[in-house]
Amino acid sequence: MRLLRRETPPDPALLVLRSVCHELRPPVATLTSLMRALQDQPSEVRRGELARLAAEHASHAQAVLMQAAAAASGLAGPVDEPAPLHRILHSVAVAVPADRLTVAVSRAAGNWPVPARRTRQILLNLLTNAAAYSPGRIRLQGAVRMRRLRLTVADEGALTADLLRALRRPGPPEGTKGLGLWMVRQLTAAQGGTVRARALSPHGVAVEVQLPRKRRS
Repeated sequence: MRLLRRETPPDPALLVLRSVCHELRPPVATLTSLMRALQDQPSEVRRGELARLAAEHASHAQAVLMQAAAAASGLAGPVDEPAPLHRILHSVAVAVPADRLTVAVSRAAGNWPVPARRTRQILLNLLTNAAAYSPGRIRLQGAVRMRRLRLTVADEGALTADLLRALRRPGPPEGTKGLGLWMVRQLTAAQGGTVRARALSPHGVAVEVQLPRKRRS
């Protein structure tokens, strides 16, 4: 008789630590790039814009740490205030090279209220994952369909078994591979949304997140 291997439940403290390390990489890497660009930028207007983006990523990193500290202590994390999607788009777009990214967001989608921190985490994970694992162009799209916000990140990669497994697995992976996509699903589910991946024709893959409207309490 063949014995089935049982997965060991992840240690909560270790999972929090792994998640924090994973979620801090995009904002810290982006913040480093922005500070370097800021030093070499002669235009005062452009320097002000870069400084604002750097401040947003620093604030996002701080929010991730505060959320992790609250989770480790069994306390409620900081309130994730709703904001129009367009307010966070620029800060997430700078996380990937500008020559690889195209952003197409409708006016209705740009005005859609979203939980700022969690939506920023979702998009940072999807964009940096696409930049790391696929060649060529990346496209971020936002539209409103059937009273739901649809955010799609498409690239020139392939719909692999690893990608599908990362989005479907009930628990987190043992290592960092697939952790970002697993967290995307958790963050999306926490908002009452859904996430799916689909192949594009003639080639490419898209990950689509659908979110209901965020209502103020």
